[in-house]
Amino acid sequence: MHESLGHTMEHSMPGMDDDMCSMNMIFTWDWKNTCVVFRWWHIKTYFGFVLSMFAVVLLGMGYEYVRAFFANWEREHASTVVQPGQDRRFKLRRGILYGFQVWYSFMLMLVFMTYNGWLMIAVAVGAAIGNYIWGSSSQQESVRIMACH
Repeated sequence: MHESLGHTMEHSMPGMDDDMCSMNMIFTWDWKNTCVVFRWWHIKTYFGFVLSMFAVVLLGMGYEYVRAFFANWEREHASTVVQPGQDRRFKLRRGILYGFQVWYSFMLMLVFMTYNGWLMIAVAVGAAIGNYIWGSSSQQESVRIMACH
């Protein structure tokens, strides 16, 4: 179903009207029939909405944990690199960890791109809690906080 100016699109499989994901193209507070990143993460009930909010908060917290883990790992292991073979292994592991961090950040961006205000708030709350628990107080670490990845 298309609403005026194509702001909302609903996608469904034929004969599956009760299983429609609403895809908003503008900001909304309506949570019903929102699919969060995947078709299987379809919010149909209020209980599902509350669980999804909790899950998104945990995902936001998890991202801050991954960021802190990567920064600590990099700091601890960079000083141990002294031989050329170790440098290559360090760079490979650092690249893999960084790639995972970038993937995680883009997945959270996709949650944000549901344009659902509640889910946006959940991402921000999770990031705030995670940063409070695992965040660094160093000036250098805090510079990368608002970066996309």
